[in-house]
Amino acid sequence: MKTTLLNRVEKSYFILAAILFLLLVTDSFGQNQKVSDLAKNKFALQNLEIGIKSENEGVRESAIYFAGQYRFIDTENALIEQLKVEKKSDIRVLIGLALYRMGSEKGMNELQKLALKDENPRVRRMSSAIYSEYLVNNSNRTADVQK
Repeated sequence: MKTTLLNRVEKSYFILAAILFLLLVTDSFGQNQKVSDLAKNKFALQNLEIGIKSENEGVRESAIYFAGQYRFIDTENALIEQLKVEKKSDIRVLIGLALYRMGSEKGMNELQKLALKDENPRVRRMSSAIYSEYLVNNSNRTADVQK
């Protein structure tokens, strides 16, 4: 009697463990949507642009990094606008890197201005380096960054 009861309990635990395993395995496949699909969603891009202009520094940094990392060229104008009004030097450099990663020609023109006129020497140095690297990688364009 006890052995049949134990066998039933063992079978029940085995079936429960198998069901849990299947549920966990199917759930672990994660996101089915690609990040590039977000560029087609107008609300996702609007939210990203709102994040770029956010007053919250962490949100702003994350949105700028995300835009550059995934090369959302649709955020180019928002990044350039933010570059012109950004007070934090680290974030200005991050915007320059995001624009560089996108290959934004308009952004690089703004970065060249920043390299020449920014009050922070670190921002001038980093902007100059980013712009110079852009010119090296796009050798069909020529310009001289004055120090």
